[in-house]
Amino acid sequence: MHKFTEEKNWEGNAEALAKHAKSWMRLKGIGDLSFEPNERLVRDYVARGILSKPERKGKEAIFGFEQLAQFLACRAMIEDGWPLVKIAEDFGVSSLSDVLNLVPGEDAGNNALELIADFKADSMPSASEITDSAIMYSNKYSTSYSASERSEGRSFLRRSRDSYETRADIKDVLRRLGSDFGNVIREDFTAYQLASWLVLLIDKDKARDITRQDAEDIGRGITAALLNRSSLTKADRMTYTKQMKELSSLDEQIRGKQYELKRIEGTREQLETEVEQRRNLLADLEERLRKSKE
Repeated sequence: MHKFTEEKNWEGNAEALAKHAKSWMRLKGIGDLSFEPNERLVRDYVARGILSKPERKGKEAIFGFEQLAQFLACRAMIEDGWPLVKIAEDFGVSSLSDVLNLVPGEDAGNNALELIADFKADSMPSASEITDSAIMYSNKYSTSYSASERSEGRSFLRRSRDSYETRADIKDVLRRLGSDFGNVIREDFTAYQLASWLVLLIDKDKARDITRQDAEDIGRGITAALLNRSSLTKADRMTYTKQMKELSSLDEQIRGKQYELKRIEGTREQLETEVEQRRNLLADLEERLRKSKE
């Protein structure tokens, strides 16, 4: 299974970012399958401050890994109920490591730390740039918020972020435990202790409204279960668990192959675009040459 941090050298325009983000959203299980990221949404997120500003290469805006991570984290947080304005505030004071923590299945472990080190080595700002940025940041907040208000705001965002990160980790933890649930299920039970060695647990709501027929059926069901000699043995359960893990592994391999296919398709589309651009450039040069001869 490919790790998201392997995308550290990815770059492309707004349209390419939308397509690439869509592929990763499918792999990460982020959002509804009907959701289609597009160029307009990418530019809207830049305007809102959710995505950092892209690099300019000529007339084209080029996005990279950082914006891809921000986009995925943003969509995951939207699914968790975060409003866009709060996401923008959080990203405004977040490092790349912080953002990676918000992408499902990613964390600021060794891979992420190595990635961040690469980013620092590739684009270390000068002393003057650091000073100018610090002055701009200071002026921006000194005119709008007091120190206590900024501290309270950051504290709230940190608590909210910690809560989100904990919930985002649940799916991965349950998967590693071999659970077939996508989330923790909380149930309230009423316990009937019939003996020191016998406790009967029944759903709280069901216990409150139980009928005589229900009680008799429960008794017959327990009798049948205790006397059933063909129930699953421990070895059967282990075999079943092993099969489920193998199925899960095959599912991950399929998703990996799907990602590879989408990546290849994306590369093909990019190459086709470059070929078309070169054809247009060649046609333009030929037209200029023809006019110059005339």
